[in-house]
Amino acid sequence: MTTVMKHHIQQLIVLFAIALMAAGAKAQNVETTDKIHAEDGLFNHLSVGLFTGLAGGGIDAAMPVHKMVTVRAGFSGWGIGDIKFKAINTATEISETAMVEDDAVKRAQMVDKVELAIKPKFWNFHILGEVHPFKNQPFYFAAGLFIGSQNFLHFRNTNDGALGFLYDANQKVEDYNRLFRTNYPPVGLKFGDYVFTADENGNIDVRMKTNAVKPYIGIGLGQHIAKKHRLSLAVDAGLIFWGTPKFVLNNDTEIKSSGKNSGITGAVSWLKAWPNISIRVAYKIF
Repeated sequence: MTTVMKHHIQQLIVLFAIALMAAGAKAQNVETTDKIHAEDGLFNHLSVGLFTGLAGGGIDAAMPVHKMVTVRAGFSGWGIGDIKFKAINTATEISETAMVEDDAVKRAQMVDKVELAIKPKFWNFHILGEVHPFKNQPFYFAAGLFIGSQNFLHFRNTNDGALGFLYDANQKVEDYNRLFRTNYPPVGLKFGDYVFTADENGNIDVRMKTNAVKPYIGIGLGQHIAKKHRLSLAVDAGLIFWGTPKFVLNNDTEIKSSGKNSGITGAVSWLKAWPNISIRVAYKIF
């Protein structure tokens, strides 16, 4: 279990504890309850909430704009530390005599695998509209936008500036392809059917890029603005549509897959949306 998962579980425990405290306070605050009873109206109530889920933890505010519609806006995000793995050096697969005899390719073939680090990160501002179609029922539909980070994953070699030999070998392959009109694959590090090439600084610097503006649709259960009390609890489930992810170099050049059979290539082409399940505890200010 990753550190971020443990952190989210701890957040959920805290949120549930707050919700239980709210339930206990229900019986003790009858007079206060009568004073804060929610009535239908435009911008006549405001709640501030804390939440955690697959789109990260964050804070937001909710306000009614119609007797059936609530608008919620806020910020969410999460980040995970480096995930390290060994990637295969494609130079070791070169067998063409003319290239194998080149000094740059020979140096590249001396290294079998290179350690890469993946850093996942996801943060967004969001604005959501919620339609509560059934009066006095906790079910609702939600739709809106998440606006924020494009770089979901960042790949980089752990030994900074140490991959100059991969850059030199790839330059030789590119020269060979231009000169002899061949189509040999680039030299770099394998990630499924993708090959990550090194830049002129001797680094692998690759991002898995998504759209900055991401539509959202979902459903929920609970209240974002309590009807009769200060504290409320709600659970959301939905999809954040971020487009088809693509791998790009640090100059924004897209890296094309060499095939469509690997699990990674198939997963990337399929993963057009990020699932979101979140739980929110809110305090009604007025």
